[in-house]
Amino acid sequence: MASKINRRSFLKVFFSGIVSAVMGKFNKSSAATAGSDIYLPRQIITKDSTHSRTIMWHSRNPHNSLRVNVRDNGGNVTSYMGGGGLFQDDGESFYINKVLINRLQPKSHYTYQIVQDGATTPWYPLETGGSDTVEALIFPDSQCSDGYETWRRVAAGAFDSHRDINMFINMGDLVDNGEAAYQWRQWFNAISTYMPSKIFVPLMGNHETYNINWKCRIPHAFLNFFAVPDNGSAAFQRYYYSFDCGPVHFIVLNTQFEELDPIKPGLMEEQLQWLVQDVAASDKPWRVVLMHKDIINYDNLGSSEPLADIDEVGKRFMPYFDELGIHLVFTAHQHTYRRHGHIYNFEPSDQGPVYIDTGVAGNCRYNVPRTKRFDKIMLPQPETDNYLTIRASNEDITIQCFLPDGQMVDSFVLTNSKQK
Repeated sequence: MASKINRRSFLKVFFSGIVSAVMGKFNKSSAATAGSDIYLPRQIITKDSTHSRTIMWHSRNPHNSLRVNVRDNGGNVTSYMGGGGLFQDDGESFYINKVLINRLQPKSHYTYQIVQDGATTPWYPLETGGSDTVEALIFPDSQCSDGYETWRRVAAGAFDSHRDINMFINMGDLVDNGEAAYQWRQWFNAISTYMPSKIFVPLMGNHETYNINWKCRIPHAFLNFFAVPDNGSAAFQRYYYSFDCGPVHFIVLNTQFEELDPIKPGLMEEQLQWLVQDVAASDKPWRVVLMHKDIINYDNLGSSEPLADIDEVGKRFMPYFDELGIHLVFTAHQHTYRRHGHIYNFEPSDQGPVYIDTGVAGNCRYNVPRTKRFDKIMLPQPETDNYLTIRASNEDITIQCFLPDGQMVDSFVLTNSKQK
């Protein structure tokens, strides 16, 4: 919701940081190879994951030789060189390394290995899709106050139930405090088993823009941890981006203009111009938007003012979504699963994008009222953790919502922009 400070205290951040420091900088599970200086290996989405992938990892020290070996089914190995740089935040220093892999073939099975000054990781799986289908997991806000144990449990349940899915999306507010190093370690460690072999698609949430004192700042950690596709921006590189996967053009928008405008203005205006150009350049049959904040103003449902139940994010973006023919819009932020249905010209409709507030994958709970005008489907209250799957072909898109134990609680299909 709009509140930033009142649901957290500085003391919780402070004492949790002390506990984390005592336990050590890295959980043992985050090391790729025992005794090596390769930590948190991960696959990051590229503009077209059919042919490329970005491999990233952390190290405590600088290294002269950073390489990723890619092996195809025939045993042929191609080496790709990369680079690293020093990262400093929240009183800590380490190196972030990355290698861009390209020249991959569609619908192929590869393995890859990180080589760093002679130290190596195991061979991890790397799979490329085709142009006809895509399947992904979608996780809502994962911010936690329990050491990210809830996030670990939700993610483990999802990956265990959907073993063949090799891409996952996190809808923003990955962590509760974007500067707190211990939270990033806990977040990474909770899913370190999956990140080397699954493509990760990150969104920036408002909590990524908070410093240790709960004031807004440039989200240094998020911007450095995830080398997402280039958006051509000089001022807001890695704040928003797009990518193709199967028959879907995914558009990752940034809704943090309220937090960032006082310190870095112009995000919304630049995005809107980019959005029009980006959609025009795509020939994919489906256009899907991913953005952190929802479009409904649940704090103002009783007002008689026109569009009182549409928040500023909705007022700015929704007319563009109508005009550009966006099919699906996934949001988060409210920590509640709501299928709003088709909305066009700010009204419930049988046309226009389908809007889905994706829910919660952490342990932070809000009491969000229901709006009869838009909330077609919602999970029982009090809200429980959940995740979603999206499966798309050229003909249709299927969206399903699950509880962590695998129980399906919502499902629908879009065919030719119609809901079934």
